Amino acid sequence: MKALRTLIGLGVIGVLFGWALPQPVQADAVADFYKGKTITLYIGYSAGGGYDTYARTIGRTIGKHIPGNPKVIAKNKPGAGSLRLANELYNSLPKDGTVIGTFGRGMVMEPLFGNKKAKFDPAKFTWLGSANNEVSVCIAWHESPIQTLDDFLTKPMIVGGTGPGSDTDVFPKVLNAVLGTKLRLVTGYPGGNDINLATERGEVMGRCGYSWSSLKSRFPQWLTGKKVQILLQMSTAKHPDLPDVPFVMDLAKTDRDRKILELVFARQAWGRPFVAPPNLPADRAKALQAAFMATMKDPDFLKDAKQQKLEIAPISGEKIGQLIAQLYASPKDIVEAAKDAAKKTGKTKITKIVIPIVTVKGTITATKRGGRRISFKSEGKTLKTKVSGSRTKVFIGGKKVKRKKLKVGMKCAFTFQGSAAKKIACE
Repeated sequence: MKALRTLIGLGVIGVLFGWALPQPVQADAVADFYKGKTITLYIGYSAGGGYDTYARTIGRTIGKHIPGNPKVIAKNKPGAGSLRLANELYNSLPKDGTVIGTFGRGMVMEPLFGNKKAKFDPAKFTWLGSANNEVSVCIAWHESPIQTLDDFLTKPMIVGGTGPGSDTDVFPKVLNAVLGTKLRLVTGYPGGNDINLATERGEVMGRCGYSWSSLKSRFPQWLTGKKVQILLQMSTAKHPDLPDVPFVMDLAKTDRDRKILELVFARQAWGRPFVAPPNLPADRAKALQAAFMATMKDPDFLKDAKQQKLEIAPISGEKIGQLIAQLYASPKDIVEAAKDAAKKTGKTKITKIVIPIVTVKGTITATKRGGRRISFKSEGKTLKTKVSGSRTKVFIGGKKVKRKKLKVGMKCAFTFQGSAAKKIACE
């Protein structure tokens, strides 16, 4: 009894003085929420390009750094140079922490430049961070008549683009307006990989707004085989890999022109941005931001990125927010001048591409990741394609099957619209 009275007394004293006997530890609310759930990582471009590669590489690791270890699946949601995804993340996709995404770095500029189709406030997104800062380049195919900087500055050049607000569309217009180049834009490709295929086929001469990190990681054979000429690098600082490639800032004719270029290329600082919708529960937002930065240091992620030759130079979501605030505080006259350069089309001939549906026959030579990646030989050429679990219809002998049923040696008809397979029908 005496011992019981002592315990009771300690309990009363504990209440009075703010401490008590040990209690069961409360479960972590964030871990409880995410346990057993799936996070969808949306990508604003088609499969195979730089944004897609960075997103899928991050998606393979980030889940283990989020409390509760949710599964993370990546899905492509292309449209309007990723403006479609930016709008949906801001307005209609779930704001509970189960959706994150990556869209073009230039989307941040669209409200500043008065794009009424940009239905978002960049400052209100939940910025998770960026995997690197970026330098973009202008390239020309080796068979095109554009092979030198002088050619680039004085001769017409047809380049491919993905849509309004994307680097591939904005940069040619800015260069025409500020430097007097004669770039002609063919726009509407679902993603950068589609532009690359169009370049190889001779539909366009090249592209202007190609991330250097993507070029050297996704198409190193273009560099080693001298298939492209690198004409110009664009950012606020030169890339150490490209000491002899002309730098856009050095071509500015006046101090005002330089300020316009600096504003336009400020986006390069958040080269591969990752976001969640606005108004997330504060604890989940903090957990996602911490998980992103932890992923950037994760040995497994860094090994994966190194194997794919991806540049990793991360900045935090907080830093992106600060940079956006500085951007939106720019002098109004420079903003208006940059807006005119990026938006007005008087100096740029623009054509909207209609991507045809094409069917080719070939024999499967290799499969990877359960049929997600297919190589096949057609008319003496080895081609590759990605096979979507939801958007690619696969048939064998007339019967619809899963992609994992595709095997080496099968003779198939591959139907494409752009770079992605829409249908694969095998004998």
